[in-house]
Amino acid sequence: MKIVRFITFSVLAMVILFSFSLCNKSNSVGDVPVYSYLTPPDPPPHTFQIVYNLSTYGDKEAVITFDSSAVWLIEKLGDGRINYFVKNDSASRNIYSKDTLGLKAGYAYRFVANNNNYDEFKNFFTQFTKLELDYNSFGRKF
Repeated sequence: MKIVRFITFSVLAMVILFSFSLCNKSNSVGDVPVYSYLTPPDPPPHTFQIVYNLSTYGDKEAVITFDSSAVWLIEKLGDGRINYFVKNDSASRNIYSKDTLGLKAGYAYRFVANNNNYDEFKNFFTQFTKLELDYNSFGRKF
């Protein structure tokens, strides 16, 4: 009888420990800060993520103003079916998986996630990484 109780207790303890190990309250990688699309960083750090709530249809827009002109790597994280693009006053550019762009200081860029086709999405993450490339000689400015 004691062995049955011991085995039951051991199995229960392992299940509880395993369950807690699966809980991850942060979707960020390491020390990368995560910001809501409603309150993007000002000024943005060298690496950060933006999370968009796509539980409803339509455009979700993060307005980000960079404090210095620089070259940025912009990546979609997760499912690639979400439409993601960046807009300025005169143009729009799709980001299919990842893109490297020269972004100008002091300009408010609109980064838009659009989910008009799928109802299973809740949160969509993107990551921005400032690259050590010279902005002035970089060819793909936006």
